[in-house]
This record gives sequence, C-alpha cells and structure tokens, in this order.
Amino acid sequence: MILSSNRLALPRRRWLLGAAALPAALLLPGCGSSPEVGSCLGPDEEVPEPEPPRLPRGARVRPKMPREGRYFEDQSPAVSPDGTLIAACEAPDRYQLDLADTHGVLLWDTRTGEIVRRLKPRAIGPLAWHPGGTRLAVGDALHVAEVDVEGALLRNLVGNADPRGTAARILDVAYNPDGSLLAASASDGAVRLYSTSADSCTGTRVLTPGTRRQRTVEFSPDGSRLATGGVELTDADEGGEPTCLWDPHSGRREEVLDRVDGVVLGLGYSGDGALIQVLDDPSSLTVQAPDGATSTGPPVDAARFRDLAVGAGSRVAVLSASGTLQLWDRDSDEQETLEMSLLERICWSPDEATLYTLSESEGISAWDGTEWRQFELP
Repeated sequence: MILSSNRLALPRRRWLLGAAALPAALLLPGCGSSPEVGSCLGPDEEVPEPEPPRLPRGARVRPKMPREGRYFEDQSPAVSPDGTLIAACEAPDRYQLDLADTHGVLLWDTRTGEIVRRLKPRAIGPLAWHPGGTRLAVGDALHVAEVDVEGALLRNLVGNADPRGTAARILDVAYNPDGSLLAASASDGAVRLYSTSADSCTGTRVLTPGTRRQRTVEFSPDGSRLATGGVELTDADEGGEPTCLWDPHSGRREEVLDRVDGVVLGLGYSGDGALIQVLDDPSSLTVQAPDGATSTGPPVDAARFRDLAVGAGSRVAVLSASGTLQLWDRDSDEQETLEMSLLERICWSPDEATLYTLSESEGISAWDGTEWRQFELP
C-alpha cells in the first residue's frame, strides 16, 4: 500500500473574469444567450473560485458538519479500461476532523482490493478514465482537473459559469472512445467539450441542452453521438427535458428523444450502441436500439432512484435508495434483485464479470455473482 502522508495542497485561486465571471454574465437575461467555450490552464495556473452563495436577508443556514464515518464522496467510482484499477473520491470529513492527514482520489488494485495510490488533483467530484488508462478527469466546482495515473496534475479545464440559485459544480465528465474529446456538464446548464491529448488541450464547443441541468453526459461507443440528459431526483417534480443526441464534432443537436413518457433520471450506452434510460413515470427502463427502435425493460424503483450502471455488453444494474439493487441481462432477460444497504453508487467492470459498489461509510465492494468482497478502507 502506498499512501502519501503530506497534507493536501489547496489550489491557489483568483477571480478569472474571462473564465468565470463573463460566462455568468452571459447567462443573465439581456446579457446574451450563449455561454462561452471552455479553455485550459496549466498545472501551475490558478483556477476560478465560485462566488459565495447569496442568501435572502434574515435567512439562517445550518452548516453541514463533517462526520467521522464518512470516508467517500457520493460520486460513482470508475474502473480503468483494463479493469485493473478502480478510483473513488475521498470525502474531506475525516481530514477536517484531524482523523486523516490528507484526502484525494484513491486507486485500488481490483484483484487484491488493496489501496495502491492516492492522487491529489485539486478536485473532488465526478470521475472518468481516459480510454488509454493513462489519466483521469476529476470534476470540481468550476473546473475539471486532468491528472495522470501517477498523480501528476496535467491541466485544469475551465470556463464553467457560476449558476444563479444553485451551487456551482461539475455534474458529470466523459471521454469519447478514442480519448480525443472530453465532455463536462455543469450546474450552469451548459455542456462543454474540450480537445485533449497528452501534450495539448483546448476548448472546442459548448452545448446548451436547455434551462434544466443535465445530470449525465455519455458518448456512444463509436463516438458519433453525445447523449445529454437526466435530472437529479429532487428536480424530477419540476419536470425535465428529454435526452438529446448531439454531434460532438459539429456541436449540432441531431435528435431529441421525446417519444418516451416521464422524466429521465439516468442514462447510459451499452457496447452495442443501445441507449438505456431510467424513467420516473412509468418507473421503468427503456432501450433505444441503434436503429431507433424503442423497447421497454423491467420495472424499477425509480421513486427512490440512486444510480444506473450499463455494462459494455448486455448487463444493466439499477440502484435505489431503499437498498434494492436490480440486475437485468438484456440478452437473456434474466433478472435478479439483491437487497443491500448503505450503498450510494455502482459501476461494472469492463468485462461485466464484476459489479462494484460504493458506500460513503464502507467504501468499495465487489460482487462476482456469487459472493461479496470488501476493499481496503483508508
């Protein structure tokens, strides 16, 4: 086990009018209609700072207190393309309580379950592995950090605006299949695309799916489409916008999937190009085949939806806050339900042989179809 004992170095920050304040102004009524394309900063450049929240006069806020037993952030873990490593973001709680020397992104060996490295990317949020397995993208409030597998910060991707009425945060990140593009959805309502390589980075396009925040971004297996959609469960009562399919190279919206009923809570592509969506009403899975044909999968507990994991083959897993983990094989139509507790997120291994789960208090566990295996806690 290799763990650094140095305290987490806090990023140096300053106000960036070009990268943060101006896009926020452009989103205000009468100040323009198009948010700015993102840009890239070197590892030694300062990243933008979110504006302090503006509260109504007389409003009282109960501070969120750190908890001793909270080890991890409520973000989906990510398995490396070769299946040998799994990454998850530590929560700062134990560091704030002086129970840990530092915190960051942990990497485990999936064979042994042992922690092998802690990365400190100056960001704690949604994760995505580069298809080459050499680096990760980690979202934060207003930026996305790219860090290599040894822990070196490569660059920070910026341009996300401070939204009005909600906290600034990156909601999801995804690389396209050849690793040349990275998509980041943010709480300002925009999805920004960046061209990235080992040596260079530039913002390319910004997509504006609508006024609703897009919880998920996902590239199709051939890279020709980028799906944006899904809302936080707490936003479902306010309605949502249908999933949109974009050409990531031209930035053109190619299709709006408005032929399904209900609000889309989660989505993901399988390896054959089928798009799987979780709907709240009716509570079910829908499958859109590459040719556009739509079918319905088994009912799910969407009223308490937590996470969706779509494997590279035919397997689908849906997690609910009630502790129900539903597994479905699209090819055989075989279904299985596991009753779990204290789970927040799920993901499949690349070969679909293992389902990984994340608990804020218990960390990573692996299920191989017959038994559970608990990974090392920091």
